[in-house]
Amino acid sequence: MSYLFSDPSFWVFIAFLIFIAVALFIKAPSMIAKLLDGEIENIKSELDNARKLKEEANSLVAEYERKVQSADEEANNIINQAKEIAKNHEETSKAKAEEFIKRAEQQAIDKISRAEKVAISKVNEEIVANSVNIAEKIIIENINEQSSKKLVEQSISQINKLKT
Repeated sequence: MSYLFSDPSFWVFIAFLIFIAVALFIKAPSMIAKLLDGEIENIKSELDNARKLKEEANSLVAEYERKVQSADEEANNIINQAKEIAKNHEETSKAKAEEFIKRAEQQAIDKISRAEKVAISKVNEEIVANSVNIAEKIIIENINEQSSKKLVEQSISQINKLKT
Protein backbone atom coordinates (compact mmCIF):
# COMPACT_ATOMS: atom_id res chain seq x y z
CA MET A 1 0.00 0.00 0.00
CA SER A 2 2.99 2.20 0.37
CA TYR A 3 3.34 2.17 -3.35
CA LEU A 4 -0.15 3.78 -3.49
CA PHE A 5 0.94 6.76 -1.45
CA SER A 6 3.86 7.33 -3.76
CA ASP A 7 1.75 7.20 -6.93
CA PRO A 8 0.74 10.73 -8.09
CA SER A 9 -2.43 9.50 -9.77
CA PHE A 10 -3.65 8.28 -6.39
CA TRP A 11 -3.24 11.72 -4.89
CA VAL A 12 -5.01 13.24 -7.88
CA PHE A 13 -7.85 10.83 -7.30
CA ILE A 14 -7.97 11.70 -3.56
CA ALA A 15 -7.93 15.43 -4.37
CA PHE A 16 -10.75 14.88 -6.83
CA LEU A 17 -12.82 13.06 -4.19
CA ILE A 18 -12.18 15.80 -1.64
CA PHE A 19 -13.14 18.41 -4.24
CA ILE A 20 -16.40 16.60 -4.99
CA ALA A 21 -17.14 16.19 -1.25
CA VAL A 22 -16.52 19.89 -0.58
CA ALA A 23 -18.58 20.86 -3.61
CA LEU A 24 -21.48 18.70 -2.41
CA PHE A 25 -21.13 20.01 1.12
CA ILE A 26 -21.37 23.67 0.15
CA LYS A 27 -24.10 22.86 -2.37
CA ALA A 28 -22.10 23.96 -5.39
CA PRO A 29 -24.33 22.22 -7.94
CA SER A 30 -27.38 24.19 -6.83
CA MET A 31 -25.31 27.39 -6.85
CA ILE A 32 -24.03 26.60 -10.32
CA ALA A 33 -27.59 25.78 -11.42
CA LYS A 34 -28.80 29.12 -10.02
CA LEU A 35 -25.99 30.98 -11.80
CA LEU A 36 -26.77 29.16 -15.03
CA ASP A 37 -30.51 29.82 -14.59
CA GLY A 38 -29.73 33.52 -14.03
CA GLU A 39 -27.59 33.59 -17.16
CA ILE A 40 -30.33 31.78 -19.09
CA GLU A 41 -32.85 34.41 -17.91
CA ASN A 42 -30.44 37.22 -18.89
CA ILE A 43 -29.98 35.64 -22.30
CA LYS A 44 -33.77 35.21 -22.71
CA SER A 45 -34.28 38.84 -21.68
CA GLU A 46 -31.62 40.02 -24.12
CA LEU A 47 -33.18 37.88 -26.89
CA ASP A 48 -36.61 39.39 -26.14
CA ASN A 49 -35.11 42.87 -26.22
CA ALA A 50 -33.33 42.01 -29.45
CA ARG A 51 -36.63 40.76 -30.97
CA LYS A 52 -38.39 43.95 -29.88
CA LEU A 53 -35.59 46.07 -31.31
CA LYS A 54 -35.68 44.05 -34.53
CA GLU A 55 -39.46 44.57 -34.80
CA GLU A 56 -39.04 48.29 -34.13
CA ALA A 57 -36.26 48.45 -36.71
CA ASN A 58 -38.42 46.59 -39.25
CA SER A 59 -41.34 48.95 -38.61
CA LEU A 60 -39.00 51.96 -38.95
CA VAL A 61 -37.61 50.52 -42.19
CA ALA A 62 -41.14 50.02 -43.51
CA GLU A 63 -42.10 53.55 -42.44
CA TYR A 64 -39.02 55.05 -44.11
CA GLU A 65 -39.69 53.00 -47.25
CA ARG A 66 -43.23 54.43 -47.31
CA LYS A 67 -41.80 57.92 -46.79
CA VAL A 68 -39.25 57.38 -49.58
CA GLN A 69 -41.98 56.11 -51.89
CA SER A 70 -44.18 59.06 -50.96
CA ALA A 71 -41.27 61.45 -51.55
CA ASP A 72 -40.60 59.81 -54.93
CA GLU A 73 -44.25 60.19 -55.89
CA GLU A 74 -44.25 63.81 -54.73
CA ALA A 75 -41.04 64.49 -56.65
CA ASN A 76 -42.58 62.93 -59.77
CA ASN A 77 -45.69 65.06 -59.30
CA ILE A 78 -43.56 68.19 -58.92
CA ILE A 79 -41.57 67.28 -62.03
CA ASN A 80 -44.76 66.65 -64.01
CA GLN A 81 -46.23 69.96 -62.83
CA ALA A 82 -43.01 71.77 -63.74
CA LYS A 83 -43.07 70.18 -67.20
CA GLU A 84 -46.69 71.21 -67.64
CA ILE A 85 -45.95 74.78 -66.52
CA ALA A 86 -42.95 74.92 -68.84
CA LYS A 87 -45.09 73.64 -71.71
CA ASN A 88 -47.74 76.27 -70.98
CA HIS A 89 -45.08 79.00 -70.82
CA GLU A 90 -43.62 77.75 -74.08
CA GLU A 91 -47.02 77.81 -75.78
CA THR A 92 -47.75 81.28 -74.37
CA SER A 93 -44.35 82.53 -75.48
CA LYS A 94 -44.84 81.10 -78.96
CA ALA A 95 -48.27 82.74 -79.22
CA LYS A 96 -46.89 86.08 -78.03
CA ALA A 97 -43.97 85.83 -80.44
CA GLU A 98 -46.29 85.03 -83.35
CA GLU A 99 -48.55 87.92 -82.36
CA PHE A 100 -45.55 90.25 -82.13
CA ILE A 101 -44.33 89.09 -85.54
CA LYS A 102 -47.79 89.62 -87.06
CA ARG A 103 -48.01 93.12 -85.54
CA ALA A 104 -44.50 93.99 -86.73
CA GLU A 105 -45.33 92.64 -90.18
CA GLN A 106 -48.58 94.63 -90.30
CA GLN A 107 -46.77 97.75 -89.11
CA ALA A 108 -44.15 97.27 -91.83
CA ILE A 109 -46.89 96.79 -94.44
CA ASP A 110 -48.67 99.92 -93.19
CA LYS A 111 -45.41 101.88 -93.22
CA ILE A 112 -44.62 100.70 -96.75
CA SER A 113 -48.17 101.60 -97.84
CA ARG A 114 -47.84 105.10 -96.34
CA ALA A 115 -44.43 105.55 -97.94
CA GLU A 116 -45.87 104.37 -101.24
CA LYS A 117 -48.77 106.84 -100.97
CA VAL A 118 -46.36 109.65 -100.09
CA ALA A 119 -44.13 108.71 -103.01
CA ILE A 120 -47.10 108.55 -105.40
CA SER A 121 -48.31 111.88 -104.06
CA LYS A 122 -44.89 113.46 -104.59
CA VAL A 123 -44.66 111.96 -108.08
CA ASN A 124 -48.15 113.31 -108.88
CA GLU A 125 -47.20 116.72 -107.52
CA GLU A 126 -44.06 116.65 -109.63
CA ILE A 127 -46.03 115.54 -112.69
CA VAL A 128 -48.60 118.30 -112.11
CA ALA A 129 -45.86 120.89 -111.58
CA ASN A 130 -44.04 119.74 -114.72
CA SER A 131 -47.31 119.61 -116.66
CA VAL A 132 -48.15 123.13 -115.58
CA ASN A 133 -44.69 124.34 -116.57
CA ILE A 134 -44.88 122.59 -119.92
CA ALA A 135 -48.41 123.87 -120.48
CA GLU A 136 -47.26 127.41 -119.69
CA LYS A 137 -44.42 127.12 -122.16
CA ILE A 138 -46.70 125.68 -124.82
CA ILE A 139 -49.32 128.32 -124.15
CA ILE A 140 -46.75 131.10 -124.20
CA GLU A 141 -45.31 129.80 -127.47
CA ASN A 142 -48.56 128.91 -129.24
CA ILE A 143 -51.26 131.22 -128.05
CA ASN A 144 -51.86 134.51 -129.68
CA GLU A 145 -54.77 136.91 -129.36
CA GLN A 146 -57.00 135.04 -131.73
CA SER A 147 -56.47 131.61 -130.21
CA SER A 148 -56.91 133.09 -126.76
CA LYS A 149 -60.35 134.49 -127.65
CA LYS A 150 -61.28 131.11 -129.08
CA LEU A 151 -60.17 129.35 -125.86
CA VAL A 152 -62.14 131.79 -123.69
CA GLU A 153 -65.26 131.20 -125.77
CA GLN A 154 -64.85 127.44 -125.58
CA SER A 155 -64.36 127.63 -121.81
CA ILE A 156 -67.48 129.75 -121.37
CA SER A 157 -69.52 127.34 -123.44
CA GLN A 158 -68.28 124.39 -121.42
CA ILE A 159 -69.16 126.23 -118.20
CA ASN A 160 -72.63 126.92 -119.50
CA LYS A 161 -73.04 123.24 -120.42
CA LEU A 162 -72.02 122.28 -116.92
CA LYS A 163 -74.55 124.66 -115.35
CA THR A 164 -77.45 123.07 -117.21
